[in-house]
Amino acid sequence: MSEACLEFNIPSYFTIIKWQQQFDKHGVGGLSDKPKGRPKIMTYKRVKKKSDKSLTREGELLLEIESLRAENALLKKLQALIQAEEAEQNKKLKP
Repeated sequence: MSEACLEFNIPSYFTIIKWQQQFDKHGVGGLSDKPKGRPKIMTYKRVKKKSDKSLTREGELLLEIESLRAENALLKKLQALIQAEEAEQNKKLKP
């Protein structure tokens, strides 16, 4: 086993033992790469409810207000990030 470690540049023979145990337990599928770290965030999008009846003018305006408020909040956060980045760059430039 140490010869295999040297030939294939494997730092520890425990790696080979681990591979052998995975192969014995799960077969060839046990040797495939597994994802590391935290799982990715689910990309869940809220489904808009569609009703059979059309919205009144007031309902349409309320939906537009909600959309504009969300856009406004997003733009404020973006502007804050840009200002923070510019401040950080200014600090780096000034000794």
